[in-house]
Amino acid sequence: MAIDLDLKAAAARLAAAKRIIVTTHARADADAIGSATALARVLRQRGAEATAFLHEPAPPPYAFMIEDEGVAVWGEGPTVPFGKVAREALASADLIVIVDTCAKGQLGEVVGAIAESKAAKIAIDHHRTRDEIVDAWLIDDSSGACTEILVRLFDAAGWTIDATTATLLFCGVTTDTGWFRFSNADAGIFSAAARLVECGVKPNELYERLFMNENTPRARLMGAVMSTFRAEADGRLAVIRITREMLAACGATSAMTENLINEPMRVGKVMAAVMLVEPEATGPIRLSLRSKRDLDVSAIAAKWGGGGHARAAGVRIDGRIEEVEQRVVAAMVEALGRLPA
Repeated sequence: MAIDLDLKAAAARLAAAKRIIVTTHARADADAIGSATALARVLRQRGAEATAFLHEPAPPPYAFMIEDEGVAVWGEGPTVPFGKVAREALASADLIVIVDTCAKGQLGEVVGAIAESKAAKIAIDHHRTRDEIVDAWLIDDSSGACTEILVRLFDAAGWTIDATTATLLFCGVTTDTGWFRFSNADAGIFSAAARLVECGVKPNELYERLFMNENTPRARLMGAVMSTFRAEADGRLAVIRITREMLAACGATSAMTENLINEPMRVGKVMAAVMLVEPEATGPIRLSLRSKRDLDVSAIAAKWGGGGHARAAGVRIDGRIEEVEQRVVAAMVEALGRLPA
């Protein structure tokens, strides 16, 4: 059974390691990328050999976050087998740190290599869903972002947060809270944000870079997605979908679908939303679930092996998009029906 760590104990384990691999979930968002790169950066500054690994190259909006940070990608390159890359990297480590997840299903192929590694393993996360894939974990599911936990960790350990590290952390704090608009933007998040501004973050520049910098294909995709909008449960549930045909017509990729689930939440009567994304090739349908209040969407995602937060969760389900939509929408409508109108 994994041991619960506090900030000091987690810092002590990190400080004792010399060769560290930091990784996160597949389809990494800004909180995952910011957590992995900031942690690896701080550990290198302390003299450790630390490398952050992603599952895919960073999406274009977040590419600036990995510049000059020595971030690696599991199995990158057509001539390099994934298993060889993963096992060689993990075999040389004495500590593996998983950030922004503790769920097997979010680690893709690397989960087997992590399990095989003899290195110590810890997780730093803020999600409710967790699997026994590490020896110890620092988990606070009341935190709005994993990067928020790292701000507290670095300060508790007395480790310097320079302007670049602060920027990486601020990207996670702001994107996971929708620039402080979501219900997870509590006093802890604002405290972390203020601390990072003290360390050199320029919020106005980051806002423009993160939220005012869409490319043309994604702008087209936003319009196409909203054209699929339909309401269920007397207008309290919004349903949108993204198909292969839509992606192709807009010149977009599945990496450009991040945060589109938030668009129908702008409608005043909508309490919850479901977004279904058809894979570009083969594979399961990817679903994002959101709620403004009251409805725990992580419990609904858990019915199919997914998870996340009470207000934001995700799951992958095999099947035709129409069939998957029918099943999940029925579960959402039933759950909304149990809530006060």
